[in-house]
Amino acid sequence: MKKRFTLLLCLLPFCIQAQSGAPSGFGFRYDLTPSVSIDGRILPNPWVGGLNATQYSTVRMNGDTREDLVVFDRTTNKISTFIAVENPAGGITWQYAPEYEAVFPLTDNWLQLVDYDMDGRKDLFVSGRGQIFVFRNEFQNGRLAFAAKADTVLAEGFSSVLPLYVSNSDIPALTDYDDDGDIDVLAYDVPGSFISYFRNMSMERRQKPGLEFKRIGLCWGRFSSNQFCNDFTFGLQCEGETGQDVPVNGARVMHTGNTLTILDTDGDGKKDLLLGHVSCQNITRLRSGGPNNESAAYVGFDSLFPAQNPVIFPAFPATFWEDVDGDGIKDLLASPNVSFNEGQLMDFRASGWFYKNQGTNQLPDFRLVQKDFLQHDMLDLGENAAPALADLDGDGDADLLVGYSGERVGTTYRAGLWYFENKGTPAKPAFERTSTDYLGLRQSLVLSDVVPAFTDVDGNGSLDLVLTGTGIRTLEIRVLFNQAGPGAAARYDLGSAVTWPTPEGVGPGDLPTVTDVDRDGRPDLLIGKSEGTIQYYRNTGTPTSPALQLQNQQFGGFRIDTEIRARSLVLADLNGDRINELVAATHNGQVRIYRMPERADQPLTLLDSLPGIGLPGTGLRAALADLDGDQLPDLMLGSLAGGVRYLKNTSQKQVVTALPGEEITQPWAYPNPTNRYLTVRVPYDGRIELVSMSGQLVRPSQAVRSSTETIVDLGTLPDGMYFLRLQTENRSARVQKIVVWK
Repeated sequence: MKKRFTLLLCLLPFCIQAQSGAPSGFGFRYDLTPSVSIDGRILPNPWVGGLNATQYSTVRMNGDTREDLVVFDRTTNKISTFIAVENPAGGITWQYAPEYEAVFPLTDNWLQLVDYDMDGRKDLFVSGRGQIFVFRNEFQNGRLAFAAKADTVLAEGFSSVLPLYVSNSDIPALTDYDDDGDIDVLAYDVPGSFISYFRNMSMERRQKPGLEFKRIGLCWGRFSSNQFCNDFTFGLQCEGETGQDVPVNGARVMHTGNTLTILDTDGDGKKDLLLGHVSCQNITRLRSGGPNNESAAYVGFDSLFPAQNPVIFPAFPATFWEDVDGDGIKDLLASPNVSFNEGQLMDFRASGWFYKNQGTNQLPDFRLVQKDFLQHDMLDLGENAAPALADLDGDGDADLLVGYSGERVGTTYRAGLWYFENKGTPAKPAFERTSTDYLGLRQSLVLSDVVPAFTDVDGNGSLDLVLTGTGIRTLEIRVLFNQAGPGAAARYDLGSAVTWPTPEGVGPGDLPTVTDVDRDGRPDLLIGKSEGTIQYYRNTGTPTSPALQLQNQQFGGFRIDTEIRARSLVLADLNGDRINELVAATHNGQVRIYRMPERADQPLTLLDSLPGIGLPGTGLRAALADLDGDQLPDLMLGSLAGGVRYLKNTSQKQVVTALPGEEITQPWAYPNPTNRYLTVRVPYDGRIELVSMSGQLVRPSQAVRSSTETIVDLGTLPDGMYFLRLQTENRSARVQKIVVWK
């Protein structure tokens, strides 16, 4: 019996020896290898993390001659980078390359790549609180690199030199408008009625391209944007060389917010304007009628552009002119320039419209190809993707559920669960979508922002499904108890779900986590509040009839922080020492690892802030499971952008070792297997815990002494395998596998 037990024990991860001394470091890195297929098609870039309100720029990022693609998402302030790869069928395909994202500075509002110094390398222009910051491209060793050039771009006004103003809500046009060899800036003024033209004077003054801007006129282009959509006044007369304007009808705008793209749309050699407005659904083309680009004058407009399949979004469209199919001709892309989905009117699964240019750069002919450019090749559920991992089909590997914000179903906005069956192996996952409405949730309940999670709520060794979502009136929490035994295919019944009470003050934007905080064998509730705190509710009832009592409004020591906002919380043993760490993924894109406190009134201890993963996105939702068979849980992060990112666990294993003179394989609890009673004789004083194979505490922690035998009653536990863990100060945890067999 002893030999057989020793063999079983050494198959477990804590049998592997680790170096003593300082705790092992934690680490995760992005991994793009697990495959994902939808409707029989393998997604080329499944783990991008989703895209919502996108801006597109091209720049050479690696050592080849192709221009690569940079995508900035205004709803998440996240930059996604794609490498151009030759397509055997012709043209290029885009390969997600997250390693280039760290090259870019933190950005909000807008980003553009333009070669201002004409050295053949595109430089970086970013929004800066109503101003423009510039980073010079210093391509080094076959790799993209930026260095700050101008903290603030200045411009000569009519009386002084001031920072060049661009509204945070706008996208300006950065282009050589007057064709003199340097980059000019066009942006709407503060009221939003007129375009300000900032002419670059570098070539005139120094015969070298640079960043010397001068504002030309107050009614540049001789038109104004008025109060309503598609409402313009043309033929304005401006007085003097400074262009002091006298609007003919005193027009004004109701709201500010404009996007600009400049190109010759009709082949007449004059530069037209594509305008988007925050209150309008369409892109307006303003036709240039001036004698030349030096003396701009716009004379009319078309409210729909392109004429065939025009750009239409619920609000604030923006356009971008870039070659994205590798044929050397610039195409047209469109996306909403919104910072959030007001009224859930946007379909963020199809918010990147690609119009192929079947003409030339001088006379373009834009034809709509798809409305989900790049999104079609990734896992993208729209908004607020929330992954959860568990072996649902009983084949030994972790399958994937993903909740999301919702979609229109008649007059309601409903969310459900996408189910991806893992048809790979425990060491090499391969996910295939088999349902877009797992358990019929979307059809049965009116919920949005659904978040699934797996935990052994009732302590019987099988994983239960916890569903939270926003109902018609409040946040709702449901527990679907697994009707199958440990290791079998899961059986959940939505109709018999137990609804947990929603504590007062808990609502949309809050993130509940069901877990046993006080280790008394009953599941409690932690709530990541949208204000940045964590609330702890102790369960004094049962899993099926919980009684939740507020114990701590600032669990872990976190105070109100409106930037951090809600934390998604997951408990798991990250480094193999059989002690659970707490992973907290925040709304603003942080991922932190903490040690849980001994008491609920003590602060959490920060173990690692994972700086190497950069900004995974915002509105993060975390899930953990071992997906590659190395016995360390890997991390999936859902985000506001509607997608999921996969990070492999690279933590150093920290496992139990024997002290000198101790035999780790010597059993200290017997008989084993047992049909009820277990005698525990520990080698040193401490506390013992009994944990299920899924990591759930199934029996309250209990003090034990080396001088006394302790009898433990396991009669209420179902048959199965468990871990008995002995912990004390200044020693590594000791773990013994226990088999209950009646």
